[in-house]
Amino acid sequence: MLGEDAPRLLLLGCGAFGRVHLRALANIRRVQSVVVHDPDPAMRAAAAAEFPGLRFVDSVEDGLARCAAAIVATPVPTHARLAEMVLRADRDLFLEKPAVETAAEAERLAELARERGRIVQVGLYFRFHPRALTLKRLILRGMFGPLHCLLARFSGLKRARGDSGALLNDAVHFADLLPWLAGVPVTQVFAQLADPLGRGREDLALIQLRFADGAIGFIEAGCVLPGRWLDAVVPGAETRKEVIVAGRDALAEIDFAAETFMLRRGRHRPAENGAWLPDYRPRDVVGLPPADPVQVVEAELLHFLTCVKLRRTPEADLISGAVLPARLLDAARRSAQEGRMVSLEEAG
Repeated sequence: MLGEDAPRLLLLGCGAFGRVHLRALANIRRVQSVVVHDPDPAMRAAAAAEFPGLRFVDSVEDGLARCAAAIVATPVPTHARLAEMVLRADRDLFLEKPAVETAAEAERLAELARERGRIVQVGLYFRFHPRALTLKRLILRGMFGPLHCLLARFSGLKRARGDSGALLNDAVHFADLLPWLAGVPVTQVFAQLADPLGRGREDLALIQLRFADGAIGFIEAGCVLPGRWLDAVVPGAETRKEVIVAGRDALAEIDFAAETFMLRRGRHRPAENGAWLPDYRPRDVVGLPPADPVQVVEAELLHFLTCVKLRRTPEADLISGAVLPARLLDAARRSAQEGRMVSLEEAG
């Protein structure tokens, strides 16, 4: 638990996910040190009803004058402007995903944060999920051997957000998580994007990846495909949030919506007539307790507050958590437009 010297926080945006932040802060006994700004009266009323005594400020500037750090949980198109305001006020920043809309914006923010000496953490949820953290530890221990494939699905049947499409709303999670798990960068991207709703945004995205070590990857994202489970964050939505990692010596299957983690050890071995046969043990269940969204955001915020206190670079800073995923998504857009494989060097 952090001491009383931890900074007072400004929460910008108290919509659905902003209120998840408030619940997480309540769990770590920090909600009493939060002030909130949101221009939407309905959002303020919903937050006030859930958190009696919650304090609101009339402007971003007023909130920044009262606080040492800010959380930005507003619609995506507002992120760049608000993040710049926070940094120019010399405040530390927790910036919800996606940090910004393009790699160029992310690079400008990263340079501004460096100039101002500010701590910035991007809210990349799955990096703090217990199942993803456990998988990362197993990969680092060498259990999988060389990785050859990483697959991810973040899709379902749900509302199409007015401020973004499938890339920024969903694919961004795994555009970050897969390279983080692999431990090597993506070098090439080939993407197909579709606008099945005819609203001028990509609501379906299929992205192929090539990693620096030769491994391949795939990300499926969108809001127009059948889901498997009810979404824990978006009421009434059906979702699939799945990751598969395959290496020489093990296979992992994580279903974040169902809270399951299956591990299978073994490898293909040569047999007669040039064939290679699978020699794998039965699936093992990796037993971990359920992790609801509030618990995961709580872990994110505790990490952020600790980094602020110790003046330490966060796990998901603006380079790894904003610039690199944004370059991948920029490459996906260019690939879809030009109908070819795009290198990350081109996108950068």
